[in-house]
Amino acid sequence: MSEGGDDNDLFGEALGVEEASIQQGKEDGVRDGMLAGMAEGRELGVQKGYEIGQEVGFYAGCVRMWRGIQAREPELLTARLERGLASLEDMIQGFPLYDPQDESLHEALERLRGRFKVVASGLGCLQDYFPKGGSAEATLSF
Repeated sequence: MSEGGDDNDLFGEALGVEEASIQQGKEDGVRDGMLAGMAEGRELGVQKGYEIGQEVGFYAGCVRMWRGIQAREPELLTARLERGLASLEDMIQGFPLYDPQDESLHEALERLRGRFKVVASGLGCLQDYFPKGGSAEATLSF
């Protein structure tokens, strides 16, 4: 008959294999989760960056169009609207579009939206930005 120590070693090895498998599974899961999280984060960052760039581009396009109309009809803008439009241009030029880690990006976007609404309202235009596929797409007019 075998000694008790030998039986314990046999079961000890089996227990060690199980624990090693659990540890290996945990390490694999953490590694795979990190990779999946990085991919998801990158995808979300690209999507949100595109949306912000599209919105800022919309505002820049409106300013450019208003400046073109102003060139043909100088009396269109009052002094107050001219200041507001100049301020909107400055905000667009200074927008931290190329610095995604800038913490003030969202605050700058909110200020830009507010300034756009003031100028658009003064010109009697649509006062909101609706991304493609938005509910007001059919009503977009100038």
